[in-house]
Amino acid sequence: PSVMLSVIDWTVIVALLIVSLSVGLYFSHESSKQGISGYFGAGRKLRWWAIGFSNTANYQSGAGGFVMLVLAYGLVGNWMWWASWIIWLPLVAIIWAPMWRRMRLMTTAELISIRYGKRMSVITRKCYAFVSSFGFAVLLIGYITGFLVKTIAPVINVSEVQVLVVLGGVTLIYTMFGGLKGVVYADILQFIFLLAGSIVFLHNAMDQQGGLGAVVTKIEATRPDALDMFPPTKDFGFGLLIILVVQGLFFAGSPTGGEGSTAQRFMAARSETEAMKGQFFNAFLALSLRVIPLIGIGLICVSLYRTEDMVLADNANLMLLDDPVYAWGYLLKNTALPKGVLGFLIATEVAAYMSTLSTLINWGSSFIVNDFFPKETLGNKSKEVLISRLTTFVIFMAAAVVSVFFVSDMISWFVFINSAMVIFLLPLAWFRFFWWRFNVWGELSAVIIGLPFSIIVWFGLDYQNKSMAEGLTILLISAIVIQVTITLFTPAENEETLKDFYARCQPPGLWKPIKKALNVHEPVFQKQLLIQSFLGIVACFGLAILTNALFADNVSLLLSGIFITLISVFLLIRNIRKSNESKKIRVGNE
Repeated sequence: PSVMLSVIDWTVIVALLIVSLSVGLYFSHESSKQGISGYFGAGRKLRWWAIGFSNTANYQSGAGGFVMLVLAYGLVGNWMWWASWIIWLPLVAIIWAPMWRRMRLMTTAELISIRYGKRMSVITRKCYAFVSSFGFAVLLIGYITGFLVKTIAPVINVSEVQVLVVLGGVTLIYTMFGGLKGVVYADILQFIFLLAGSIVFLHNAMDQQGGLGAVVTKIEATRPDALDMFPPTKDFGFGLLIILVVQGLFFAGSPTGGEGSTAQRFMAARSETEAMKGQFFNAFLALSLRVIPLIGIGLICVSLYRTEDMVLADNANLMLLDDPVYAWGYLLKNTALPKGVLGFLIATEVAAYMSTLSTLINWGSSFIVNDFFPKETLGNKSKEVLISRLTTFVIFMAAAVVSVFFVSDMISWFVFINSAMVIFLLPLAWFRFFWWRFNVWGELSAVIIGLPFSIIVWFGLDYQNKSMAEGLTILLISAIVIQVTITLFTPAENEETLKDFYARCQPPGLWKPIKKALNVHEPVFQKQLLIQSFLGIVACFGLAILTNALFADNVSLLLSGIFITLISVFLLIRNIRKSNESKKIRVGNE
């Protein structure tokens, strides 16, 4: 049975909805004046801290997901996403964030017209826009809605329809009228709310369980493998770890990662430097700060709950849960809290859901308006904004259908959304920017084949219940082979188009014929990018180590994580400054 919420609890929840709505509506007048550049691009005035907070808020559709992973896999559960994220977050900051801002685009689909030119690029761009909006954005919204319903189910018995009508309705209104700027500042508010709520929850729950020492002692007696900090483990094999690491190298091309709403904020940044700084701030928030209290909550759940398939000590007396996704809600339900705090904690899940939802519907509609509609149908700025708002509404309604009828097994959907769904498009991040020979036919093959093939492999061939590593490997290798083969058997792009793209984007990589035609020679700066990328990955690895070590009672590992992070960050900052000074000298000499 669900918990009876007090009037104070409901007041707190309603207050969050009203404040979020007010923040979004506050920017409605500004977004209306600037057309789609203001509505979807925030006037290109976002600061680094706004980018960092907003991007992290977008990734966190709820606290329950992280608690679910810790309960299901123990401390190594976070490596289900850390393995990729410690790689792609710094790579995107160093390599891709400046390039996205440099090109001054409205959406990532717009890149297709610049990179390839010709008539086929128009068709490919429209296909990419449609798949991003009514494929990726709709599936993501369905997933996060299903997750919220299951997370809070032990406390409040609500349906997907009720969530979509109430929470979705409020989010839809402020997103439709506030545009990207309204979304970003509502994100900041909701992230702060979420972090504060998680800390309050951890403090109360941990105190009532006798403190961290008592929780760890109980876990050691009932399920000691849950305290293992690094994969591989029995439930998290070496093969899965390897494919997740490899995936991280390409994740800059993911519509759920480096190329989705993340890139949308880079393109709306004040400058390339602001975009880069925002992504580094995002890395700190996303990898460590936001998950610290959630790991603690997850460990409490490990000491109290189990699922049917867990291997436990003979003396373990833990409550059986049908699904680990319910852990957050059951712990909340069984923790004694002052009046109003229960409502506050439910409101934190609501805040996380709303921040991700608002981003997805704004991001999805940006493709339809900027890339799918013919320009002559838009006309003046007021008509642009009207169509933008109508498109936002249509995408939200399509997502409602998916969430009500299709989302079920949450761990399977977690891996599908974060890996399988997007994996076919991941190589595009490298091919587009690093290889001059890649052409529009390779791009089109990824766009058309990717999502349907991923659904067939994951759900049709049932790799959600087989070897996840094998399923992801099949998808990634298929993507690379198909895209490279089609590219090599079709004509190269026009040299003038490639020269214009290179001049505008200045990408690193295999551009020798084009650089020769432009008389460009920059091997030193490409070497610097490799060094910076390595240091960034090491820094993020150290951040992940110290975050897990906070709860493992391992002081030496904690100090090692701190040392690795600080030294890497110091060397990275010094290298970036030296590189920037060298560029200034070169430009001055020219």
